[in-house]
Amino acid sequence: MATPHIQLLSRRDCCLCEDAKLVVASLEQQGLCSWETVNVDHDKALLIRYGMDVPVLLMDGKELFRHRVTEDALKSTLVEINK
Repeated sequence: MATPHIQLLSRRDCCLCEDAKLVVASLEQQGLCSWETVNVDHDKALLIRYGMDVPVLLMDGKELFRHRVTEDALKSTLVEINK
């Protein structure tokens, strides 16, 4: 099965976004996902949709988490997806 790819919607100077980056990066190092950061300020549609309501973790366009995410919660989600 393919490794899940996560989009982390974030903004600059967002402490929750920085926390989410650390979580996703740790799980990438464990081989559980790949990921990319998307700055909502650089996409008008995303900015209108999410604004200050970040971070948001998406996979295949589906929202997995919003605002806070822990490593355990995301890891459980990824393990379930990979079954």
